[in-house]
Parts: sequence; C-alpha cells; structure tokens
Amino acid sequence: MVYKKTQKVREKLQNKKEKIIKAAKDILAEKSYGEISIKAIAKKAGIATGTFYLYFSNKEALIDSIVEEMYQELLAVIKSERSKYDCVFDKLQASMEACLKLFIKEENLAKILLVKLPGINNAFNKKLAEIEKELIKLTKKDLDDLKTQGLLPEQDTLVSATAFVGTFRQVLISWLKEGEPQDLQSAFKTLMKYNLRGLGKNV
Repeated sequence: MVYKKTQKVREKLQNKKEKIIKAAKDILAEKSYGEISIKAIAKKAGIATGTFYLYFSNKEALIDSIVEEMYQELLAVIKSERSKYDCVFDKLQASMEACLKLFIKEENLAKILLVKLPGINNAFNKKLAEIEKELIKLTKKDLDDLKTQGLLPEQDTLVSATAFVGTFRQVLISWLKEGEPQDLQSAFKTLMKYNLRGLGKNV
C-alpha cells in the first residue's frame, strides 16, 4: 500500500511539472522571453506561484528544462530513424530528416529555441551549441565511414560535417523567421542533394 501511495504522489508531482512546462511553452509562443513571468506561468498552469518553486528554482531553470527535453527527444528520434537503415548515406539523410520532422511538429517551440532565445542568455546559447555540436559529431562519423568505404573523395570531414549541418540550420531559421521557403519538405530534398554533391557524391 505504501508503494502505491508513493507512486500516486510521484505521478501527481510529474503531472504538475508537465503542466508548468506546457504553460511556459504556450506563453513563450505568444510573448518574448522578457515579457513572461513566473506568476503568469503559474496562473496558466493552474497552480499557486509558490508551487512553481517546488519544481524549478527560477525561470531560467524552467527554460533550460524545456531545451533539454527537446534535445533528448531529438536524439531519440534521430537514433530511431537511423536504426532503420544500413546504408550510411541513408543514415545521414535520416538524421537531418528527423530534425526537420521534429521542428515542423514543434514549430512554436523551435521558433522559441532557435529564434527568440538566442542572444538573451549565454546558458541557452551554450546548450544550443551543444546540440549542434552533437549533430556535427554524428555527421562527421557518417562521412568518415563513407570515406573509408571509398564512397567519398578525400576531404576534411569535420569541415564538411560543420557545413552540412550549418546549411540545414540556416534554412530552418529562415523558415521560422521569414516563412521562406514555404515548402520545407521540398526544400529539404533540394538541400540534401546540394550537400551530397558538395561532398563529392553523384546525385
């Protein structure tokens, strides 16, 4: 009986935490980071302001949690998609496509993380840089494998991987900020071919 009670309490606490995160996401989608307050987040989540501090020490800690959540979801999606393929070229494409699908699915959150937050807080910028670094690292491994297999010409794979990931990031940010390209799926295919040609693959 004690275990069941503990489990019930844990679920209740987790539900409240999820409500706080959802409330913050909803508010951030409508307002700038500087305009939101813990009081507003608590009100939207249906909790007392003091209850907020049982879960997060401040607003920055909450945003950091949101960034980390998306980061972990992104890595899980990438891993899942890559496992479906044996060909390294297919794995490379799957990594970028997984990012694209997640950002389309979470467009408001992507806009917050990639457009609104950068420049506000160094900690957020550092986290975003870590995410991009992981994608570059993963891409470099794919390029190293392809080069070893003789499927790509000799090149600095770190430079190539950095450029590869960077082009997708720039197109994605343009889509989030300007609404261009309008058809992101079609743009993805064009960009994939462009990058593969740049790597030395005939497409």
